[in-house]
Amino acid sequence: MKRTNPGATPPPPPLPATPTQRPAVGGDPASGSLIGGSTQQRLDLASAALKLRGEQVSARVVYFNPEQQTNAELDAITQQVINDLRAIQDVRQSQRPETTVSSADYEIDLIAVLRKSLEQVLDPRRGNFLKLKLELLSRRFTTLFFEFALGHNARPEELAARLVTTAEQALYTAVLHNQQRLRDDLRALHYEREELYDTALERLGRWERDLQSSYLSQRAPELGRLLPIVIEVFTEFFHDGFRSNLGEFCWAVVREGKVARAGDPIHGMPRIGPRAFPSFREAFEKHFLENLVLNVQDPLVARLNATSSALRPETLAFVADPRVFSTACGVMCDAFYDHLHSEGLLDLPQQWRQAAREG
Repeated sequence: MKRTNPGATPPPPPLPATPTQRPAVGGDPASGSLIGGSTQQRLDLASAALKLRGEQVSARVVYFNPEQQTNAELDAITQQVINDLRAIQDVRQSQRPETTVSSADYEIDLIAVLRKSLEQVLDPRRGNFLKLKLELLSRRFTTLFFEFALGHNARPEELAARLVTTAEQALYTAVLHNQQRLRDDLRALHYEREELYDTALERLGRWERDLQSSYLSQRAPELGRLLPIVIEVFTEFFHDGFRSNLGEFCWAVVREGKVARAGDPIHGMPRIGPRAFPSFREAFEKHFLENLVLNVQDPLVARLNATSSALRPETLAFVADPRVFSTACGVMCDAFYDHLHSEGLLDLPQQWRQAAREG
């Protein structure tokens, strides 16, 4: 009997036909030049990561309109919180002499408050915030590493250029290239009994999963050596490099995002309203990624070069993948936005908060 209905057992994730294009990054991974020596190459990597982050946000928040009607109960709670804040600020305002706050003064106040709030949340003495986010990053990086090793986001020519070091890697790569063809061939055969096709398809899927697990178990030790170094460098960046540069960072974000012009102050108190959030987020994440890429490469390269056991070129190439940085951007920036929202400095759009809860 010729079977025309596909089997119920799903295969492992196939190689995308049109994967997200990653820019060619300069340098030889085997020599430790992970991202390329020039500043422009690093900025190109940050730009590629920012594009990926934009795609992630677009997939999560399909439609955004600050005036769109939202959940009535949540709106009522939000409005009550705003009313309470206004009541407190009215009292404070009544105790101050009447002054006219210029746009320049408001911008300066906004930069100062934004900087102070981010400095506080990144203070090493308040370790839980960063500890929890880095633990989440560790889990996300592990998933990315295995996807990278399996080639689920690689172009065919990238997989072909990889050095094969185990039989399992060779077999899995070959199966990945011919996954659909194998299933088409099984579907085209004539079967004595209908269930034979389902059995053959189920065994093929089981074999592919066993092959995948065997290959990943061989790559796990390298991940065990790589991941602590990456997390250590990221930790130092947030505790030291990024935190010490927050003044310049906040100035660039507020000025470039034109946040003060689109702001929604309450009686002159600095506040970033929903209308200003899209431009604020765009500027925030652009400068965040540039800071991250420009400041983690040198210590990362130095520590990877200092490891006692050599890592494979494709393992080193993993830390130059834009998805690593877009993932870091998503985890950390979303956490920063939540903190700023809880501090009353950022009024996140209801659609964003709803999408974040569902994500």
